[in-house]
Amino acid sequence: MNGFASLAEDQRDYEQCSLIFHDDKFEDMGLEASKYVVGPMPVDDFLQMFLRSLIPNPTPLPSIPFANFELTSKVTLGESELYAKFINAVQPICSNFELRDVHSNSMHAFESHNIQPDLCVFKKGISDIDLCNPSQPEIMIIFKLSIETDDPFDDNGEYVTLGEDGTSKTETYFLRATRAGRHSLGQITACAAAQHAAQFRTHILSVLVFPKHARLFRWDRSGVVVTERFPLCSRYLMEFFHLYNYATSHVQGLDISASIPSEDNASKARVALGGDSSLSLVQLSVGFSSYIISRKVYMNHDCPFGRSTRGFVAYSLSLNTTVFLKDSWRLDYQTPEHDVYRRLWNSHIPHIPTVIEGGDILDHKTFTQDLLEEDLVWIRDPPRRLKKHRHYRLILKEIATPLRSFSSTKVLVSAVRDAMEAHRAAYFNAGILHRDISSGNIMIYNKEGLLIDWDLSKSKDNDARGSERTGTWQFISCRLLEDPTAVQDLTDDVESFIHVLTWVSFRYAKHNLSNETVNAYLASIFDRAYYEKDGLAKGGDAKMNYLNYPSQLIGTEFENPILKELLISITDTIAVKYRRAPTLRDARGDVTFLNRLLDYHKEGLGILEDSEWIIKEIALALELPNWPPDDKSKKYENTPIVQSTTRTGGQLSPSSLKRRGSEDVDGPNKKSRALTSR
Repeated sequence: MNGFASLAEDQRDYEQCSLIFHDDKFEDMGLEASKYVVGPMPVDDFLQMFLRSLIPNPTPLPSIPFANFELTSKVTLGESELYAKFINAVQPICSNFELRDVHSNSMHAFESHNIQPDLCVFKKGISDIDLCNPSQPEIMIIFKLSIETDDPFDDNGEYVTLGEDGTSKTETYFLRATRAGRHSLGQITACAAAQHAAQFRTHILSVLVFPKHARLFRWDRSGVVVTERFPLCSRYLMEFFHLYNYATSHVQGLDISASIPSEDNASKARVALGGDSSLSLVQLSVGFSSYIISRKVYMNHDCPFGRSTRGFVAYSLSLNTTVFLKDSWRLDYQTPEHDVYRRLWNSHIPHIPTVIEGGDILDHKTFTQDLLEEDLVWIRDPPRRLKKHRHYRLILKEIATPLRSFSSTKVLVSAVRDAMEAHRAAYFNAGILHRDISSGNIMIYNKEGLLIDWDLSKSKDNDARGSERTGTWQFISCRLLEDPTAVQDLTDDVESFIHVLTWVSFRYAKHNLSNETVNAYLASIFDRAYYEKDGLAKGGDAKMNYLNYPSQLIGTEFENPILKELLISITDTIAVKYRRAPTLRDARGDVTFLNRLLDYHKEGLGILEDSEWIIKEIALALELPNWPPDDKSKKYENTPIVQSTTRTGGQLSPSSLKRRGSEDVDGPNKKSRALTSR
C-alpha cells in the first residue's frame, strides 16, 4: 500500500490553508469558475491525454513502499506534520523538482490580496525568499479536511425534476451548490489565476487533496478539466507526479517562446529599461523578432480564463529601442488586433497608437473547449459554451501611461475627448465599433488621449457576435447589464465613456469626499450585480438610477467646478436613453405641451446616435478659463484603478473585480445641458 493510503479522517487539529481573501471573494470566484468546468474526467484518461501520450518512452513508475505515510483514524496530525508526510511520499518520484511546505508563506497576488497554497512543486534549488513569489511554483497543491463539505464536485450527483405532464425525470449534475464547495473551488481557482498572471504558461496543472482522495486539474484560458475523485492509495497521484517529473517544458505548460536572454542582450536591455542590474529579464518572441521585458508582472487578473491581457515596456533587439508589448490570448474567431489597427490607420483614424507588428505565438491554443465537441459520456453538467483562444502578442511604438496618471482634470477630460474622437471616427469612417470602453483602454501619451485594445471590436454591420456582452463591468451600459443578449451598439459605447469619466473623476480628482465615501459611492453605483438562475450576471439598476438622479455627484464639491458641471451635463444627456416617452398624463392633458415633451425626448435620443454633440460639449468645457493646474488627488494615487477585463474574456463577478443592464417626464433640454450660453 503506498503512502497515500488512508489519510486520517479525524484530523481535528488540521487547519485549512487557503488564499487570504474574504470568504465572499472566494465564493464569487468559485461561482464564476463553475461556468468553465468540464468533468469528471476519468483520471486514467486525464493522465493518458495530458501526460502519458505526450512523453515518449517514459520511465516506468518505480515501486516504492510508503508505509510511513499511512495514517490511522486514531492519529491526529498538525499541518506541518501532515505536509511533511506528503512531501516524503512524493519527493522520491519527483526528483527533478522540489516539494516545499508553503502554507505559512503568503504569496502576493492581485493588488493587495495574497494567496496561500499549502504545498508547491518548485524547480530544484528554490530559495526561501522565492517561496512567496507566484512566478515560481510549477504545481500548487491545496488540502481540504472534509470531502463531504469541501469538495466542489459530486461525481454521481442526481436530482429529479417534474415535467408539465407530471412525469419525473432524473437529471445529473457535477457542481455542488454549497458555499463550502464554491469556496474551495474559488481557492484553487485563485491559485491558478495567480500562476497564469505571474508566469508565462499555456496551461497549468494543480491538485486538490482530501484525507483519502484527490482530484487533478488542468487549466487553460478556455476552461478547466477536473478529474473524477480517486483514492490516494491508488497509483494515479504518484503517476501524475512521476510523469510530470519527466515531461518536457511544453507538456508541463511552459511557454517555450519565453527564454532567458544572453548576457550581452540582457545588458543592453537593462540600460534601455532603466539600468537596474537587479532586473530579472525574459526574452519573448513575436514572429522572427525578439523583445526583452522585465519579469515583474502586475497581476491584474483574478480569473484564469479569457484573454488575460498583460502589458510590458520591452526592449526591441532589432530596433534598439523600447516599445510596448501586449501579451494576450485572443478569441480564435476574432480579427487579430494588428489587422484592426491597419484598417484604422488606412482610414486615418486619430488618437490611436502605432503598430510595429503582431501575431499568434507558435501553435499556442486552448484545448478544453474541444472536449465539449466530442461525445464524451463522462461529461456531466457541461458549460453552455467554451471558446477557443490563441496566444497573441502585439508591439506598439508608443509607451503611454494609464488614464489615472493625469496631472490635472483638464488633461483627464482632454484624454477622454480624444478617445471619443477616435471612437467616433472609427465607427463612421472605418465601420468599426470598439465595444470595450474602459478606464484601462484610454491611455495618455504626451497629454494626448489614445484609445487602445481594439481586439474585441467588430464591424458595425456585423451582428454575429451580438449575443456576447463585452467590456469591464463598471463601465458597461445599463442596457447591456440588464440584457446580456442585447446587440451592443454605438450608444452603449458612448455611455461607457461617460461612466469612465465619472468613475475616474470620483476616484482620482480632488474633492471633499473621504476615501471610504468614494469607495461606497463607486461600489453602490458601478459594482452592483446579481446572478440569474442560468448563471448570467445582471445589473445596471443602480447605475440607471444614478443617471436619472446623480445625487452623489450633485452632493460632491470638486475642486474644479467646471468638471462637476460637465459631468452633470453629460450624465443628463445619457439619462434620456432610460426615460420612457412622455404621455398625455405627464402633460396634464395639454396636447401642445405633450408634443413639446415628445420633441425634447426625441431630440435627446437623436443626440445619442452620434457622439458628436457630447464631444463638442466637452470641447466647449475645455475652452473655459480657470481649469486648475494640479487638481489630481494625491490621497488616492495608490488606489488601483479598475482593470479592463471582459465578460467575453472571463471576467469574474463585480464583487471580485480589482476586474472579464426610470422614468422621468422631463425631456432632455439641450440648453440646460450646456455649460456656456450659445
